[in-house]
Amino acid sequence: MRQRLSSHLNIVMATLLAFTALGVGAASALNAPTASALAKNPIFGRWQQTHRCASLVHALTKVHLRPLAPGVVGDYFPDKTPQQLASKEHICWGAKPQRHSHFFARAGQFGSVDQYGQQVDNDSYRVVNARTLRIGDVNFRYQIDRVFDRKVLALKPVITRRMRRQALADPLQFSAAGWSVAVSYPGSTWKRVRCGPWC
Repeated sequence: MRQRLSSHLNIVMATLLAFTALGVGAASALNAPTASALAKNPIFGRWQQTHRCASLVHALTKVHLRPLAPGVVGDYFPDKTPQQLASKEHICWGAKPQRHSHFFARAGQFGSVDQYGQQVDNDSYRVVNARTLRIGDVNFRYQIDRVFDRKVLALKPVITRRMRRQALADPLQFSAAGWSVAVSYPGSTWKRVRCGPWC
């Protein structure tokens, strides 16, 4: 009886393992973009870069939003307030590079993942046309190129006069304009990486 029960348990365990493997395989297949899916939505996937404080300040300066820097570079100085950062002679002094990524899921979810693997941004997105995508309420120009064997993404926010005016009215507070520059790091590129559990 014990031998028969042991045999029966072995069959059940083998069956469960087979179904689990099939489930994982199916999930991985669902997670991998097909060529036709990428043709319809080329932004789909996860894109990563190494953030540098000086690059963010430079990007803000190029779009005439340099006064926003103390309120935007806080990720590099989590224990400092924007007011404390505004008083620094060199705002990026002591900042360390950070790995950061964005993911664009099939169903229209957008998110960001910080250097600790934690999701730090959550919104919806949609591809407007071959050059424009919309994240939340902000439009971005985007371009995808191939560099050697890897695709890279460039993002540039479309900052309206109203967004600029609202941001500069209170530069140390959160604003759509400041957020859009911090999300895109215009002038830099993002490399496509494995999506993992994010999309």
